[in-house]
Amino acid sequence: MNYYDRTKESYPTLTKGLKKIAEALLANPIMFATYSAKKNAETLDVSETMVVRFCKAIGYHGYSELQLDVQHSLLSLKLDSDELFKKSENSFESIMNVDAQNILQASSNIDWSIVEQVVETLIKAKEIKVAGYYHSFSYAHWFSFILNSLLTNVSLYRPETDTGIMKKGIEHCVVIFSFYRYAIDSIRIAEEAKENGNTVIIITDSVLSPISHLGDYVLSIQIAQKSMLEKSPVTFSLLNAILLHLAKKIEKVELVNPIKKYYIK
Repeated sequence: MNYYDRTKESYPTLTKGLKKIAEALLANPIMFATYSAKKNAETLDVSETMVVRFCKAIGYHGYSELQLDVQHSLLSLKLDSDELFKKSENSFESIMNVDAQNILQASSNIDWSIVEQVVETLIKAKEIKVAGYYHSFSYAHWFSFILNSLLTNVSLYRPETDTGIMKKGIEHCVVIFSFYRYAIDSIRIAEEAKENGNTVIIITDSVLSPISHLGDYVLSIQIAQKSMLEKSPVTFSLLNAILLHLAKKIEKVELVNPIKKYYIK
């Protein structure tokens, strides 16, 4: 088993402090591939001894062995990406294959029970507001448009005209997309929604992102690279899965797959 499988298998039996390190490893393995045990301990505000104890708790002899395994796992992913542009033929197909690999990897890391809860929350919500800044806006725009066609109570938060989250109560749901480098405006919207008692759904790229603690439900899309070009196919794939699952539950699949509405001669 690699570092990811060992961490997931051992996670339920870890102490609270060791779980903090486990979550950091799953969310940002590059930290463990590049930094020393001491540096990671300082970053996570734990002792270096605890970092070493975590390594042993998930089956390694020490930090160096864990680091080598993480480096090997990330290198295997990187090599696939590096080879793309060395080929004179089928590079388009190769890029799509890497996207597919990233989607498969991310799907194995997602807690689908939380996704199921998110779907139920969206269906029951009285009103849904979807927000995202900078490159996250594209996710928010697409998701809100399709979701509104299914539920009819969804709106996109537009910073140029909206003055904040105004509605109060748990029945009002706020969905926020926040990816590295984590726009401060998204965090402020999440804080405002929490103060209003709204249900907050966060879609981000790390359980340790500065907005995660504000979510009632947090969907973390974990891939090795922070590149928007690598992250976007995975994000849209997750959103597609959520929308199709929701459409099936409310028996409106034809709205997201409207084959019968078109006539092509």
